[in-house]
Amino acid sequence: MTAPENIGLLLSLASGQGVATANAALAPLDLNSRSYSLLELLATTDGVSQRELADALRLDPSQIVALVDGLERRTLAERRPHPSDRRQKSVVITGPGRDLYAQARERVEGSIDQLLGDLDDAERQTLRRLLQRIVSPASAEAARLGRAS
Repeated sequence: MTAPENIGLLLSLASGQGVATANAALAPLDLNSRSYSLLELLATTDGVSQRELADALRLDPSQIVALVDGLERRTLAERRPHPSDRRQKSVVITGPGRDLYAQARERVEGSIDQLLGDLDDAERQTLRRLLQRIVSPASAEAARLGRAS
């Protein structure tokens, strides 16, 4: 069977392969691609609201609540009072969360190498730049509003 021409289908298939490969790599750590993505966002901030996490990951807020609950049960993240808004909680990564994230990152990078094995370094850089343009905040907002950026 030849690869499809439809770019939407290709993006969906590539995403599915990436998630499946990452999930297989993360399973021994009792993580999956969503919990890993959440840990990665938390590892790069000093705390972020659940709403901001939902927006960044393009998930429903109820999904974020469940993900944070799971990380909190494992002491990988915790909710703290938000520094500027008492009505919100800020989610922060813990020391054990950082340690597990470091292990998970190595596994995910290995799974990406496996997934992109047929691409050379220049092709990988091109793919990264193109994907960054697609998921940039301006592009995401334009897509949400139903117009090209």
